[in-house]
Amino acid sequence: MLAASPAFAAVPLDAAREAFAQGDFRRAATLAHEAGTAEGETLAARSELAEGDFVEHGEASHEDFRRAAKSARAALQLDPDNVEGHLYLALALGFLGRIEGSVAAHFAGYAEEARQHIDRALELAPTDPWANALLGGWNLEIVNDGGVLAETIYGASREKGIAAYNYALALAPGNAAIAYQYALQLVAMGGAWPRAEAYQVLKSSLQAEPVDAFQRFAWRRAERMMLALEAHDDGALRAIMKDQLAVPDVLATSGKSSR
Repeated sequence: MLAASPAFAAVPLDAAREAFAQGDFRRAATLAHEAGTAEGETLAARSELAEGDFVEHGEASHEDFRRAAKSARAALQLDPDNVEGHLYLALALGFLGRIEGSVAAHFAGYAEEARQHIDRALELAPTDPWANALLGGWNLEIVNDGGVLAETIYGASREKGIAAYNYALALAPGNAAIAYQYALQLVAMGGAWPRAEAYQVLKSSLQAEPVDAFQRFAWRRAERMMLALEAHDDGALRAIMKDQLAVPDVLATSGKSSR
């Protein structure tokens, strides 16, 4: 009873937020869980996603994304209409799908479940930048990974993905994390136009100075990719794409226009 009271929950949550702002994502997750609330579980999920995406690699990242999915599910058990819970669960499923591969992700039902949570988040908060960004990522990742067959199975399209990302960036023009995810999917398309668009998207996102550790991680990552695009450094781009999307040969068609 005490652990669930607002006064008790606020103590670890305040400390968790401070740890998150400083980049101590592991400690932030631990403290957030102690709150025993939906807000605490969503902050834990966000912290675990950040740890897996920015700090860890390999199996450690995989485990962080599993933890994030579990935390987001716990948040939704406590509050089924928690927008962040739906978003973080969809994001965790997306990361798990990248790591485990398209075939395993298909049979695990990640794409279908992620879309359900994205759609619910959009029903609850239609102008949330991350909800729209995740809709864009869902469409583009499926099309880039599976082509026409994936479009037929899931109803995804490149046009829908681009439109959703553009709307997300209109809602949050200085969000380097959203810009980076969009740029990854653009480069994954192959072709001259997507690369040029990725460069412009990243350049625009770097106008705002980062204010906390999460934003600094995202800013540095976006800057690295922008500089690789600016220098036409395919080696650096391949390394980025392999690390982020596990698609090292995506640049083989980079000289061909796809639009």
